[in-house]
Amino acid sequence: MTFAAEARDITVGYGEHQVLKSVSLAIEQGGFIGILGPNGCGKTTFLRSLSKVLKPEDGIVCIDGKSIASYDAKTFARTVGCVSQETETGFEFTVKDIVLMGRHPHIGRLTPLKAEDYAIADEAMRYTNTLQFKDRLITELSGGERQRVLIAKTLAQQPKILLLDEPTNHLDVCHQIEILQLIRSLTPKITVIGVLHDLNLASYFCDRIVLMEKGKILSVGTPAEVLTPQQIYQVFSVRMFVSPHPVTGKPYLIPEYGIPQVPGSRHIHVISGGGSGAELFYTLSLHGFTVTAGVLSANDSDASAASVLGIEAILEPPFSAVSPASAARLKEMVAKADAVVVTAMPVGPGNISNLTTLLHCGVPVYIVGEFDDYTGGAARETRRQLLAEGGICIADTVSLMKKLLPLEQ
Repeated sequence: MTFAAEARDITVGYGEHQVLKSVSLAIEQGGFIGILGPNGCGKTTFLRSLSKVLKPEDGIVCIDGKSIASYDAKTFARTVGCVSQETETGFEFTVKDIVLMGRHPHIGRLTPLKAEDYAIADEAMRYTNTLQFKDRLITELSGGERQRVLIAKTLAQQPKILLLDEPTNHLDVCHQIEILQLIRSLTPKITVIGVLHDLNLASYFCDRIVLMEKGKILSVGTPAEVLTPQQIYQVFSVRMFVSPHPVTGKPYLIPEYGIPQVPGSRHIHVISGGGSGAELFYTLSLHGFTVTAGVLSANDSDASAASVLGIEAILEPPFSAVSPASAARLKEMVAKADAVVVTAMPVGPGNISNLTTLLHCGVPVYIVGEFDDYTGGAARETRRQLLAEGGICIADTVSLMKKLLPLEQ
Protein backbone atom coordinates (compact mmCIF):
# COMPACT_ATOMS: atom_id res chain seq x y z
CA MET A 1 0.00 0.00 0.00
CA THR A 2 1.20 3.52 -0.83
CA PHE A 3 0.58 5.88 2.07
CA ALA A 4 -0.19 9.56 1.65
CA ALA A 5 2.46 10.34 4.26
CA GLU A 6 4.76 8.15 6.29
CA ALA A 7 7.33 8.80 9.00
CA ARG A 8 9.75 5.96 9.71
CA ASP A 9 11.60 6.21 13.02
CA ILE A 10 12.21 9.94 12.68
CA THR A 11 14.12 11.90 15.28
CA VAL A 12 13.71 15.67 14.93
CA GLY A 13 14.93 18.60 16.99
CA TYR A 14 16.14 22.18 17.06
CA GLY A 15 19.89 22.33 17.51
CA GLU A 16 20.74 20.08 20.41
CA HIS A 17 17.16 20.06 21.70
CA GLN A 18 15.53 16.82 20.60
CA VAL A 19 11.74 17.01 20.24
CA LEU A 20 10.66 13.86 18.39
CA LYS A 21 12.28 10.56 19.28
CA SER A 22 12.03 7.62 16.86
CA VAL A 23 8.49 8.47 15.78
CA SER A 24 6.76 6.29 13.19
CA LEU A 25 3.36 6.90 11.61
CA ALA A 26 1.69 5.84 8.36
CA ILE A 27 -1.26 7.93 7.13
CA GLU A 28 -3.64 6.48 4.56
CA GLN A 29 -4.94 8.57 1.71
CA GLY A 30 -8.20 10.48 1.74
CA GLY A 31 -9.04 11.04 5.41
CA PHE A 32 -8.91 13.87 7.95
CA ILE A 33 -6.27 13.07 10.56
CA GLY A 34 -6.11 15.19 13.71
CA ILE A 35 -2.93 15.46 15.77
CA LEU A 36 -3.61 16.16 19.45
CA GLY A 37 -1.46 16.60 22.51
CA PRO A 38 -0.36 19.12 25.13
CA ASN A 39 1.79 22.15 24.35
CA GLY A 40 5.39 21.19 23.71
CA CYS A 41 4.69 17.52 22.89
CA GLY A 42 5.96 17.81 19.31
CA LYS A 43 2.77 18.24 17.25
CA THR A 44 3.98 21.20 15.19
CA THR A 45 7.48 19.75 14.92
CA PHE A 46 5.99 16.58 13.44
CA LEU A 47 3.94 18.61 10.96
CA ARG A 48 7.04 20.59 9.96
CA SER A 49 8.94 17.37 9.34
CA LEU A 50 6.16 16.31 6.93
CA SER A 51 6.27 19.71 5.20
CA LYS A 52 10.04 19.57 4.55
CA VAL A 53 10.65 22.58 6.80
CA LEU A 54 12.60 20.43 9.28
CA LYS A 55 14.98 17.67 8.23
CA PRO A 56 15.00 14.65 10.56
CA GLU A 57 18.29 13.85 12.26
CA ASP A 58 17.45 10.17 11.83
CA GLY A 59 14.78 8.26 9.96
CA ILE A 60 12.94 9.08 6.79
CA VAL A 61 9.76 10.89 5.76
CA CYS A 62 7.90 9.73 2.66
CA ILE A 63 5.16 11.55 0.80
CA ASP A 64 3.11 9.58 -1.70
CA GLY A 65 5.56 6.70 -1.40
CA LYS A 66 8.74 8.72 -2.08
CA SER A 67 11.30 10.22 0.28
CA ILE A 68 10.74 13.96 0.60
CA ALA A 69 14.46 14.40 -0.04
CA SER A 70 13.81 13.30 -3.64
CA TYR A 71 11.31 16.12 -4.30
CA ASP A 72 12.37 19.41 -5.81
CA ALA A 73 10.64 22.49 -4.44
CA LYS A 74 8.04 22.88 -7.18
CA THR A 75 7.07 19.23 -7.30
CA PHE A 76 6.72 19.14 -3.53
CA ALA A 77 4.54 22.28 -3.59
CA ARG A 78 2.27 20.62 -6.14
CA THR A 79 1.94 17.62 -3.82
CA VAL A 80 1.77 19.15 -0.33
CA GLY A 81 0.03 22.35 0.71
CA CYS A 82 0.60 23.98 4.10
CA VAL A 83 -1.51 26.43 6.09
CA SER A 84 0.11 27.83 9.23
CA GLN A 85 -1.67 29.04 12.35
CA GLU A 86 -0.74 32.65 11.63
CA THR A 87 -2.98 34.52 9.19
CA GLU A 88 -1.17 37.89 9.21
CA THR A 89 0.52 38.62 5.87
CA GLY A 90 2.23 41.94 6.61
CA PHE A 91 1.59 43.17 3.06
CA GLU A 92 -1.51 44.75 1.54
CA PHE A 93 -2.11 42.26 -1.26
CA THR A 94 -5.58 41.77 -2.61
CA VAL A 95 -7.30 38.47 -1.90
CA LYS A 96 -7.10 37.57 -5.60
CA ASP A 97 -3.32 38.15 -5.62
CA ILE A 98 -2.88 36.03 -2.49
CA VAL A 99 -4.81 33.10 -3.98
CA LEU A 100 -3.00 33.37 -7.33
CA MET A 101 0.29 32.88 -5.48
CA GLY A 102 -0.85 29.29 -5.07
CA ARG A 103 -0.42 28.80 -8.84
CA HIS A 104 3.34 29.53 -8.82
CA PRO A 105 4.35 25.83 -8.45
CA HIS A 106 2.52 25.15 -11.75
CA ILE A 107 4.10 27.85 -13.91
CA GLY A 108 7.62 28.44 -15.11
CA ARG A 109 9.91 31.16 -13.86
CA LEU A 110 8.77 34.57 -15.16
CA THR A 111 5.96 32.81 -17.05
CA PRO A 112 2.74 34.84 -17.01
CA LEU A 113 -0.42 33.37 -15.56
CA LYS A 114 -2.81 31.80 -18.03
CA ALA A 115 -6.59 31.77 -18.19
CA GLU A 116 -6.53 28.30 -16.64
CA ASP A 117 -4.66 29.64 -13.59
CA TYR A 118 -7.22 32.38 -13.07
CA ALA A 119 -10.05 29.87 -13.42
CA ILE A 120 -8.48 27.54 -10.83
CA ALA A 121 -7.96 30.47 -8.43
CA ASP A 122 -11.57 31.60 -8.90
CA GLU A 123 -12.79 28.06 -8.22
CA ALA A 124 -10.68 27.89 -5.03
CA MET A 125 -12.18 31.19 -3.86
CA ARG A 126 -15.66 30.05 -4.78
CA TYR A 127 -15.17 26.81 -2.83
CA THR A 128 -13.97 28.66 0.27
CA ASN A 129 -16.63 31.39 -0.06
CA THR A 130 -13.99 34.10 -0.54
CA LEU A 131 -14.71 35.08 -4.14
CA GLN A 132 -16.76 37.99 -2.78
CA PHE A 133 -13.55 39.38 -1.23
CA LYS A 134 -11.29 39.00 -4.28
CA ASP A 135 -10.70 42.73 -4.79
CA ARG A 136 -10.36 43.57 -1.10
CA LEU A 137 -7.05 43.82 0.73
CA ILE A 138 -6.18 40.81 2.87
CA THR A 139 -5.47 43.21 5.77
CA GLU A 140 -9.11 44.34 5.77
CA LEU A 141 -10.50 40.88 6.52
CA SER A 142 -11.32 39.21 9.80
CA GLY A 143 -9.29 36.30 11.15
CA GLY A 144 -11.77 33.71 9.91
CA GLU A 145 -11.96 35.33 6.48
CA ARG A 146 -8.17 35.48 6.19
CA GLN A 147 -7.95 31.81 7.17
CA ARG A 148 -10.36 30.91 4.37
CA VAL A 149 -8.29 32.95 1.92
CA LEU A 150 -5.10 31.11 2.89
CA ILE A 151 -6.88 27.80 2.45
CA ALA A 152 -8.04 29.00 -0.97
CA LYS A 153 -4.43 29.85 -1.85
CA THR A 154 -3.36 26.37 -0.84
CA LEU A 155 -6.20 24.76 -2.81
CA ALA A 156 -5.03 26.71 -5.86
CA GLN A 157 -1.81 24.67 -5.57
CA GLN A 158 -3.99 21.58 -6.22
CA PRO A 159 -2.11 19.51 -3.61
CA LYS A 160 -2.77 15.88 -2.77
CA ILE A 161 -2.06 16.51 0.93
CA LEU A 162 -3.04 19.49 3.07
CA LEU A 163 -1.13 20.20 6.29
CA LEU A 164 -2.71 22.59 8.79
CA ASP A 165 -1.18 23.89 12.01
CA GLU A 166 -3.97 24.93 14.40
CA PRO A 167 -6.30 26.18 11.64
CA THR A 168 -8.87 27.42 14.19
CA ASN A 169 -6.37 29.33 16.33
CA HIS A 170 -7.82 32.64 17.68
CA LEU A 171 -11.21 32.04 16.02
CA ASP A 172 -14.58 32.16 17.76
CA VAL A 173 -16.65 28.97 17.90
CA CYS A 174 -18.74 29.88 14.85
CA HIS A 175 -15.68 30.37 12.67
CA GLN A 176 -13.97 27.29 14.13
CA ILE A 177 -16.87 25.13 12.97
CA GLU A 178 -17.03 26.94 9.62
CA ILE A 179 -13.32 26.35 8.92
CA LEU A 180 -13.40 22.70 9.99
CA GLN A 181 -16.52 22.02 7.92
CA LEU A 182 -14.69 23.46 4.94
CA ILE A 183 -11.59 21.38 5.63
CA ARG A 184 -13.64 18.23 6.15
CA SER A 185 -15.34 18.72 2.79
CA LEU A 186 -11.96 18.47 1.02
CA THR A 187 -11.73 14.76 1.81
CA PRO A 188 -11.41 12.17 0.35
CA LYS A 189 -10.01 14.00 -2.69
CA ILE A 190 -7.34 15.56 -0.48
CA THR A 191 -5.70 13.97 2.56
CA VAL A 192 -5.87 16.43 5.46
CA ILE A 193 -3.46 16.33 8.41
CA GLY A 194 -4.06 18.98 11.06
CA VAL A 195 -2.81 19.95 14.49
CA LEU A 196 -5.84 20.71 16.68
CA HIS A 197 -6.44 21.67 20.31
CA ASP A 198 -10.18 21.28 20.83
CA LEU A 199 -10.84 17.63 21.67
CA ASN A 200 -14.56 17.76 20.88
CA LEU A 201 -14.06 19.41 17.49
CA ALA A 202 -11.38 16.82 16.67
CA SER A 203 -13.73 14.04 17.76
CA TYR A 204 -16.48 15.27 15.44
CA PHE A 205 -14.53 16.23 12.32
CA CYS A 206 -11.59 13.81 12.22
CA ASP A 207 -11.61 10.28 10.83
CA ARG A 208 -8.58 9.32 12.89
CA ILE A 209 -6.74 10.83 15.83
CA VAL A 210 -3.00 10.81 16.60
CA LEU A 211 -2.41 11.45 20.31
CA MET A 212 1.10 12.63 21.17
CA GLU A 213 2.95 12.86 24.47
CA LYS A 214 6.51 14.02 25.18
CA GLY A 215 7.79 13.65 21.64
CA LYS A 216 6.22 10.26 21.03
CA ILE A 217 2.95 8.92 19.64
CA LEU A 218 0.87 7.41 22.41
CA SER A 219 -2.14 6.26 20.41
CA VAL A 220 -3.55 6.20 16.86
CA GLY A 221 -7.10 5.27 15.93
CA THR A 222 -10.66 6.43 15.58
CA PRO A 223 -11.89 9.14 17.99
CA ALA A 224 -13.65 6.46 20.06
CA GLU A 225 -10.46 4.40 20.30
CA VAL A 226 -8.17 7.28 21.21
CA LEU A 227 -10.26 9.75 23.24
CA THR A 228 -10.73 7.58 26.33
CA PRO A 229 -10.74 8.96 29.90
CA GLN A 230 -7.59 7.00 30.72
CA GLN A 231 -5.55 8.27 27.77
CA ILE A 232 -6.80 11.84 28.10
CA TYR A 233 -5.80 11.87 31.77
CA GLN A 234 -2.39 10.35 30.98
CA VAL A 235 -1.64 13.03 28.39
CA PHE A 236 -3.40 16.17 29.68
CA SER A 237 -3.66 15.39 33.45
CA VAL A 238 -7.36 16.27 33.28
CA ARG A 239 -10.13 13.84 34.18
CA MET A 240 -12.89 13.72 31.59
CA PHE A 241 -16.38 12.33 31.33
CA VAL A 242 -16.57 10.69 27.90
CA SER A 243 -19.94 9.70 26.48
CA PRO A 244 -21.56 9.46 23.03
CA HIS A 245 -22.86 12.77 21.74
CA PRO A 246 -26.69 12.60 21.75
CA VAL A 247 -26.89 13.57 18.06
CA THR A 248 -23.66 12.43 16.37
CA GLY A 249 -22.75 9.42 18.49
CA LYS A 250 -19.11 10.60 18.46
CA PRO A 251 -17.19 10.78 21.77
CA TYR A 252 -18.13 13.92 23.70
CA LEU A 253 -15.77 15.06 26.46
CA ILE A 254 -16.59 17.07 29.56
CA PRO A 255 -13.89 17.95 32.13
CA GLU A 256 -14.43 17.10 35.78
CA TYR A 257 -12.90 20.44 36.91
CA GLY A 258 -10.82 19.13 39.79
CA ILE A 259 -13.35 17.53 42.17
CA PRO A 260 -11.94 16.89 45.67
CA GLN A 261 -11.37 13.24 46.40
CA VAL A 262 -11.27 13.52 50.22
CA PRO A 263 -14.64 13.32 52.04
CA GLY A 264 -15.65 16.43 53.99
CA SER A 265 -16.41 16.75 57.67
CA ARG A 266 -20.17 17.24 57.28
CA HIS A 267 -22.69 14.89 55.66
CA ILE A 268 -25.41 16.10 53.28
CA HIS A 269 -27.93 13.67 51.84
CA VAL A 270 -29.45 14.75 48.50
CA ILE A 271 -32.82 13.57 47.25
CA SER A 272 -33.11 14.31 43.55
CA GLY A 273 -33.95 12.86 40.15
CA GLY A 274 -34.22 13.61 36.46
CA GLY A 275 -30.83 15.36 36.39
CA SER A 276 -31.83 17.90 39.05
CA GLY A 277 -29.06 16.87 41.47
CA ALA A 278 -25.90 16.60 39.34
CA GLU A 279 -24.77 20.23 39.74
CA LEU A 280 -25.55 20.09 43.45
CA PHE A 281 -23.50 16.90 43.89
CA TYR A 282 -20.55 18.63 42.29
CA THR A 283 -20.95 21.89 44.25
CA LEU A 284 -21.25 20.14 47.60
CA SER A 285 -18.24 17.93 46.86
CA LEU A 286 -16.25 20.97 45.73
CA HIS A 287 -16.92 22.65 49.10
CA GLY A 288 -15.77 19.65 51.09
CA PHE A 289 -19.06 18.04 52.17
CA THR A 290 -19.54 14.29 52.32
CA VAL A 291 -22.48 13.63 50.01
CA THR A 292 -24.86 10.68 49.73
CA ALA A 293 -27.78 10.42 47.34
CA GLY A 294 -30.97 8.53 46.54
CA VAL A 295 -33.24 6.82 46.12
CA LEU A 296 -32.50 7.09 42.37
CA SER A 297 -33.34 5.06 39.32
CA ALA A 298 -30.19 3.36 38.04
CA ASN A 299 -30.63 4.91 34.57
CA ASP A 300 -31.13 8.44 35.91
CA SER A 301 -28.45 10.96 34.92
CA ASP A 302 -28.16 11.85 38.63
CA ALA A 303 -27.16 8.23 39.29
CA SER A 304 -24.46 8.53 36.62
CA ALA A 305 -23.19 11.77 38.14
CA ALA A 306 -23.10 10.22 41.62
CA SER A 307 -21.13 7.26 40.28
CA VAL A 308 -18.54 9.46 38.56
CA LEU A 309 -18.12 11.60 41.67
CA GLY A 310 -17.77 8.59 43.95
CA ILE A 311 -20.95 9.44 45.87
CA GLU A 312 -22.68 6.61 47.71
CA ALA A 313 -26.21 6.33 46.36
CA ILE A 314 -29.31 4.19 46.87
CA LEU A 315 -30.37 2.82 43.49
CA GLU A 316 -33.41 1.03 42.16
CA PRO A 317 -33.65 -0.75 38.77
CA PRO A 318 -34.95 1.41 35.91
CA PHE A 319 -38.71 2.10 35.97
CA SER A 320 -39.08 0.53 39.43
CA ALA A 321 -40.77 2.12 42.42
CA VAL A 322 -38.87 2.75 45.65
CA SER A 323 -38.83 -0.61 47.41
CA PRO A 324 -39.38 -1.04 51.16
CA ALA A 325 -35.69 -2.03 51.48
CA SER A 326 -34.53 1.15 49.75
CA ALA A 327 -36.92 3.26 51.83
CA ALA A 328 -35.48 1.70 55.00
CA ARG A 329 -31.92 2.40 53.81
CA LEU A 330 -32.91 5.96 52.99
CA LYS A 331 -34.22 6.40 56.51
CA GLU A 332 -30.88 5.20 57.91
CA MET A 333 -28.87 7.55 55.67
CA VAL A 334 -31.06 10.53 56.56
CA ALA A 335 -30.64 9.79 60.28
CA LYS A 336 -26.83 9.94 59.87
CA ALA A 337 -26.85 13.15 57.82
CA ASP A 338 -26.33 16.66 59.12
CA ALA A 339 -28.90 17.94 56.64
CA VAL A 340 -31.06 16.77 53.73
CA VAL A 341 -31.48 18.68 50.48
CA VAL A 342 -34.45 17.97 48.20
CA THR A 343 -34.18 19.28 44.64
CA ALA A 344 -36.88 20.43 42.21
CA MET A 345 -37.31 16.91 40.89
CA PRO A 346 -40.23 15.17 39.18
CA VAL A 347 -42.29 13.27 41.79
CA GLY A 348 -44.59 10.41 40.85
CA PRO A 349 -46.22 7.50 42.66
CA GLY A 350 -43.03 5.45 42.32
CA ASN A 351 -40.72 7.84 44.17
CA ILE A 352 -42.96 9.85 46.51
CA SER A 353 -41.69 7.78 49.43
CA ASN A 354 -38.43 9.75 49.01
CA LEU A 355 -40.43 12.65 50.46
CA THR A 356 -42.68 10.89 52.95
CA THR A 357 -39.64 9.26 54.58
CA LEU A 358 -38.48 12.74 55.56
CA LEU A 359 -41.55 13.47 57.67
CA HIS A 360 -40.63 13.59 61.38
CA CYS A 361 -36.98 12.71 60.50
CA GLY A 362 -35.48 15.17 63.01
CA VAL A 363 -32.86 16.40 60.49
CA PRO A 364 -32.84 19.85 58.85
CA VAL A 365 -34.51 19.65 55.45
CA TYR A 366 -33.81 22.17 52.68
CA ILE A 367 -36.16 22.19 49.67
CA VAL A 368 -34.70 23.84 46.57
CA GLY A 369 -37.40 25.05 44.20
CA GLU A 370 -40.74 23.43 43.36
CA PHE A 371 -41.47 19.77 42.53
CA ASP A 372 -43.00 18.60 39.28
CA ASP A 373 -46.00 16.85 40.86
CA TYR A 374 -47.33 13.79 39.04
CA THR A 375 -49.10 12.37 42.09
CA GLY A 376 -52.38 14.26 41.90
CA GLY A 377 -51.33 16.66 44.68
CA ALA A 378 -49.75 14.20 47.16
CA ALA A 379 -46.25 15.59 46.54
CA ARG A 380 -47.37 19.19 47.10
CA GLU A 381 -49.10 18.15 50.33
CA THR A 382 -45.97 16.35 51.57
CA ARG A 383 -43.93 19.45 50.75
CA ARG A 384 -46.37 21.57 52.75
CA GLN A 385 -46.03 19.21 55.74
CA LEU A 386 -42.23 19.26 55.55
CA LEU A 387 -42.23 23.06 55.58
CA ALA A 388 -44.69 23.03 58.51
CA GLU A 389 -42.22 20.83 60.43
CA GLY A 390 -39.45 23.39 59.97
CA GLY A 391 -38.23 22.61 56.46
CA ILE A 392 -36.57 25.55 54.73
CA CYS A 393 -37.54 26.65 51.24
CA ILE A 394 -34.51 27.72 49.18
CA ALA A 395 -34.56 29.51 45.82
CA ASP A 396 -31.40 28.13 44.22
CA THR A 397 -28.03 26.45 44.78
CA VAL A 398 -26.21 29.69 45.60
CA SER A 399 -28.71 30.49 48.37
CA LEU A 400 -28.46 26.91 49.63
CA MET A 401 -24.68 27.07 49.92
CA LYS A 402 -24.96 30.26 51.98
CA LYS A 403 -27.11 28.27 54.42
CA LEU A 404 -24.94 25.14 54.43
CA LEU A 405 -21.44 26.59 54.53
CA PRO A 406 -21.82 27.78 58.18
CA LEU A 407 -22.03 24.06 59.01
CA GLU A 408 -18.37 23.86 58.11
CA GLN A 409 -17.30 26.73 60.37
